[in-house]
Amino acid sequence: MKSLLSVILNTYSVLNFYLIDSFKNEDDFLVVMLLMGALFFLLALIIGTVLILTLMLILFFLISGGVISTSVLVGIHQRSVSKGFKTLFLLISILGSTFVSVIFFWFINSVKGWWETDISIIAGIICGAFSGWVLGLLIFQGTKKLIIFLRNKYSNRLPQNLFK
Repeated sequence: MKSLLSVILNTYSVLNFYLIDSFKNEDDFLVVMLLMGALFFLLALIIGTVLILTLMLILFFLISGGVISTSVLVGIHQRSVSKGFKTLFLLISILGSTFVSVIFFWFINSVKGWWETDISIIAGIICGAFSGWVLGLLIFQGTKKLIIFLRNKYSNRLPQNLFK
């Protein structure tokens, strides 16, 4: 037991000399502190980025789930698949256009400085909602016409006894 204690104390006394000597050289200490600060900043930046991306992904999934469930519920309530898809196209285009429009109006306002920031965001929301509504109706009508065209084009090519 005594020999183990003497080995530990001798090792500590040798390391103690190097520890005390490292604090005498201030240049190395400052470099180490600078590197530790840079490492901490880099880790904080990475952790913050991962947290923000995770929260944005969760928000995206919640909004997507809400849009899809609303479209399904409208289709079931109205007893029409067409109205469910119309609701889906309208909601997606309104949300997407509003998001893009708010960013666009905010950017133009920050470059030109025409209004206050709140007014530019509200103008972006109004413009995005209206343009999204029009775009959603156009996409729905275009998709409906495309489905009718494809159904008429390929209805003659399928054998009649395929599903009997």
